[in-house]
This record gives sequence, C-alpha cells and structure tokens, in this order.
Amino acid sequence: MLLFLLNRIGTMLLTMFVISMLVFTIAEVVPVDPARSALGPYAAQQAVDELRDQLGLDRPVTVRYADWISNAVRGDFGQSIHYRRPVNELVGVRLGRSLTLAALAFAFMIPLGLALGCIAGINEGKLPDRIISLMSSVFVSVPPFASGIFLILIFSVWLGWFTGVSIPDPDASFFESSKKLILPILVLALDEIGYLARMTRITMAEVMKSDYVRTAVLKGIPRRRIIWRHALPNALMAPFTAIMLHVNWMIGGVVVVEVLFNYPGLGRLLLDAALRNDITLLMGGTLVLTFVAVATQVVADIGLYFMNPRVRFE
Repeated sequence: MLLFLLNRIGTMLLTMFVISMLVFTIAEVVPVDPARSALGPYAAQQAVDELRDQLGLDRPVTVRYADWISNAVRGDFGQSIHYRRPVNELVGVRLGRSLTLAALAFAFMIPLGLALGCIAGINEGKLPDRIISLMSSVFVSVPPFASGIFLILIFSVWLGWFTGVSIPDPDASFFESSKKLILPILVLALDEIGYLARMTRITMAEVMKSDYVRTAVLKGIPRRRIIWRHALPNALMAPFTAIMLHVNWMIGGVVVVEVLFNYPGLGRLLLDAALRNDITLLMGGTLVLTFVAVATQVVADIGLYFMNPRVRFE
C-alpha cells in the first residue's frame, strides 16, 4: 500500500512540475507585454519600464521560473496585474465557489445516474432499458453550452421560474441563493447523468449474466438480495473510475457554465485573466486547476485500490 501511494503521489508531483513548465513557457511565448497591458496602450514607456522592473520581467527566464515555482509551492502565486491583489486570495475565493457548484452537481448526478443505469442493466432489452438508453444518448450528445441556452430559454425566458444569471447575493435568503444554482447544476449534471447511466447499464448487464449471479439464482437467493449484495458492488467499479476521470471534464464544464450564467467562479476568473492578459493570475489559476484535476485521479486510483482486490496484486 505504501509503495502504491508513493508511486501515485510521485506521478502527481511530476505531472504538476511538467504542467508548471508548460504554463510558464506558454506565458513567455505569447507576444504580450504584461506591463504594457496593465498600464494601457497610451502609458509612457518610462512607466512601463518601471512596472516591468517591479514585476521582475527584465530578469532571465530561468531565474523568473525558479522564483515563481518556489513561491507557488509555498502558496504564493504573486500579485494580479489587473486586480492588484494577491493571486492566491482571488483564486481561493473563486475556487471555493466553483467547487461548491461542482459538488452540488455531483451530489445530484451520481445517485440519479447510478440508479438509472442499474434499472436499465437489470431490465436489459425491456422497455425501461430502451427509454433510459434513449434519454442517456440525448443527454450525452448535447454539449453544455447548448443545453444551458435551451434551459435558459425554457425556464427563464418562457416560464420565468428561474433567473438566467447566478450572481451570489450575500443579503439573499438561502432559498433565493439555492434557486439561482438550479439551472447551472442541471447543465453540469445532464451530460454526466447520461454518461454514468450508460456506463452503469453496461456493467450491471454484464454482472447479471455472470456465473456467480446465476449460481445465486439457482440457490434460491431472493433477487433483491442478489442485486444489492452481489451484483451492485461489482458493477460499481467501472462507474467509480469513470466518475473520477470525468472530474477533469467537469472542470471544463464548470468554466462554460460560469460564463453562461455569469457565475463568479474560478473558470470565469481565468477567462477574464486571459482576456485582460493578466499572465500572473492566469498562471496561478491554471496551476491550481491542474492540481485539482491531478489530485482527483490519485483519489480515483486509491479508491479503485480498495474496491478491486486484483489491483493490489498487480
């Protein structure tokens, strides 16, 4: 177990190191002067040179990367060129909002996707299976920006049940704040529900045809007990891995949803940083998102290690 953990953590650290170099290199290659971008096109060259000196942009690339990565390891990503505030402060607040939105979407889509997939797998070839498979295919085929616009048109424009924006209001009640998140959560969850239901349906159908399930049926064990105690635990291994792997996709989906619903999360912050050429903020936020994505894969590997005994002996 210890060797397994060290291997996964070492892979995570190596991935983070490579990503940090790529992010820094891309920021250097882009033909944008952060100082000029921060002061505007009509600023005096002397002021631009002074800001470049303050930001350390006149130093060698290797020295700047060494300083940046050493500070990033300590949680200091520098200061935003546009907002003139610490990057870790901006990223921390926005990351909390994005994780809240993603966690609520997960809490909604995991039970529903697993339940639909199990029902379809148990009733393979029957009417419930066909209906759920058709719905899952539709959900998977529609991209988040299209489903978001579709839901806004129906529930915001036509019915007027929800607002088309999800800007948090600290003075609003819990009900009003939760109401603003319903549409973003639906947009994030719909595609994942379809994917998870299809994955669970396939594995559940295969497990129900396995020899040990047939043996349990021949022994007269009740069908409900066979499903809950024998079929379901084995059928959840592949969906669990798929759920953790799709965390990376959901990060991209969160960016689309935040822009579509004007939700002030980390994805929206990074988009604004890219549009305003705020290189420092963009690098820090990208590195944090990369850490979240890589860390979830380590969690997935550890979870699979405990769920599947065969992995422990490979």
